[in-house]
Amino acid sequence: MDDGELIVSQRDLQRMHVIQLTLEGRASVGRGAELLGLSARQVKRLRKKMREGGVKGVLHGNRGSRPW
Repeated sequence: MDDGELIVSQRDLQRMHVIQLTLEGRASVGRGAELLGLSARQVKRLRKKMREGGVKGVLHGNRGSRPW
C-alpha cells in the first residue's frame, strides 16, 4: 500500500463525517455522540485528534499493525 493511500471502513467514514460536522458547528457534540453511540467526552477526544492529526488521527491506533 502506498503511503498516501488510506483504506477506511464504512464505520470510519461515518465517524469522520460526524466529527467533521461537529468541528464545523453544523452538529453539537451531544448530537454527534448520539449519532455515533459514544459519550460526549469521547467525541471531544476525537475532535481534538482530528484537529491535530487530520483523518489519520481519527482512525484506530492499531490500524495496519500485525497482531503478533
